[in-house]
Amino acid sequence: MAIGGIINAAGLAVSAWSVADMFQDPPDPNRQTGFSIGVGDQGDSPGGNMPHIAIWDDNGVRIDQYHPKKDDHIGPGEFISDSLDNEQNGGKQAIPAYVSVVTHEIDAICLAFVAVSGSGVAYSWTGDMAYTCGAQWYHNDKPIGSSNEPVRCMWMDSDHTNGIVAKGVSMHIRDFTGDEGIIAQYKENEDRLCKNTARMSFNPEPILPDTWIKMFNPPLKYKREENTENDPTKPYTRGALELPDHGIDKFTRGYPDYTDMNIKNTEGPTRRHSRDVKPRMKRRGLKNFGPGILNVSHRKQSAKELCESEMSLGPDFVSVDESYYCDMESGHLWPLCTKEREHDCFDLDLKSVRGDSPNLLGKRSETTLPIPKKEYTKINVWK
Repeated sequence: MAIGGIINAAGLAVSAWSVADMFQDPPDPNRQTGFSIGVGDQGDSPGGNMPHIAIWDDNGVRIDQYHPKKDDHIGPGEFISDSLDNEQNGGKQAIPAYVSVVTHEIDAICLAFVAVSGSGVAYSWTGDMAYTCGAQWYHNDKPIGSSNEPVRCMWMDSDHTNGIVAKGVSMHIRDFTGDEGIIAQYKENEDRLCKNTARMSFNPEPILPDTWIKMFNPPLKYKREENTENDPTKPYTRGALELPDHGIDKFTRGYPDYTDMNIKNTEGPTRRHSRDVKPRMKRRGLKNFGPGILNVSHRKQSAKELCESEMSLGPDFVSVDESYYCDMESGHLWPLCTKEREHDCFDLDLKSVRGDSPNLLGKRSETTLPIPKKEYTKINVWK
């Protein structure tokens, strides 16, 4: 999929009023910094351990950290917010700029949303960036705040169960505002977003809660809006970087160069990073670590995206809007059965793929694809 389809204001960040919804008890802007995180609900997860969070200003001064207790839990689709006293910068007023989110216990989470607020400024990041930049991801059932549509989420796990690569994510969250100028620069060259460690990195080992992340030095500078007359023939420059290529430092997208993409991958077929696969040879196995679960979405969420992505992880998925079913174990995409199409399709009522006979399930397929034999014990309907 062309990256421009997700590099937009909705994909980079959520609306200002949705961010405000996350902070029910806003931090004192003079001495505190607020944070909010949300995890996805993929239909197969009980949630996981609350991650550690560290926040810095644009000069690289750490403002404060959030260290959860070992048994602190965040449930599927849950958002948790808190305010931190600015203890590590001497109690000074500060604008949050860099954020590190790190899992340290054994339960995986699928991170959908991060927001920070301080000194009257709020910034946010969404899990759509995992899909955009080649990290492991899945769809999510829960919308953010007052938003109507859910975002994708990014998988992270400290012990890498099920082959989850990232243990954490770090970001220069100021660069995910959705301003027209910076969006145009990302669309012009996606490396500015996806191959820039200081801007965003999906971090495997050896990232720890106290690890110092890479930052821009000196701090970045941004342009003001020059197209004040809203002339459609001229570009909008609000939020554009003065040096848009500054910080590009990787050959690969998302994860650091030379990341082991087969970390503790003990189940299912081997997954290979797209950098290691020649274009004509690209194909899944996708990974399904909820084999008895089927998610049926009535939203504008794509089964085709899941099946075509090298990096999607999660249960089998039906998009009613697209009329497709994605078998995540094989990576095969099947159309939904209709009156016009009665075989080589997925029967949504029976929750099974029909073979070459209209009335028989599990038979040979005319397409030569093997017919999956599934028994779903849990059906989640997303509306």
